Amino acid sequence: MKQVVLRIDDAAFEKFMGMVSLCPQVEVLNVCESGDKKLTIDTYVISAIREMRQTLAFRFPCDYAYLMVAMNESVIKGLPFFYTPKDFIDYMREADFDNLPGRTTIYDTIAKVHGKYPDWTFADVPKASEALRRKNIVKRFLSAFLRAQCRKSDGLSDDF
Repeated sequence: MKQVVLRIDDAAFEKFMGMVSLCPQVEVLNVCESGDKKLTIDTYVISAIREMRQTLAFRFPCDYAYLMVAMNESVIKGLPFFYTPKDFIDYMREADFDNLPGRTTIYDTIAKVHGKYPDWTFADVPKASEALRRKNIVKRFLSAFLRAQCRKSDGLSDDF
């Protein structure tokens, strides 16, 4: 048995489905719209952050800065890039998140992060458990992001 993934222009979709119906050995498993890729990724990011907020993953306002650093390092290809902390805060506000840290908090936190994730070191030299907690914020984000993708591909809804 083979599985084939196709991208079909809207204008050709009905004709294609007509051809498929002529072959009883072919089963259509899933039909979905392939919308704007940026919008789709933004949806996954928002879902992941919303999940993290619900599980109280952000202990301190500065914890959001670790997400900004990770996104700018492209820990997942296609994530947004933020030139300034203000850009990041605006992005979060656009997604209707409140109680966000200020620009100074994010800027100061970013300045303490050295290296590439997951090998980050921190200029403020936290205890090993705190350094691990900071890195785990990104792990939790990555897991939540992937869960959001799986929910979408499984056809499950999300509360957006």
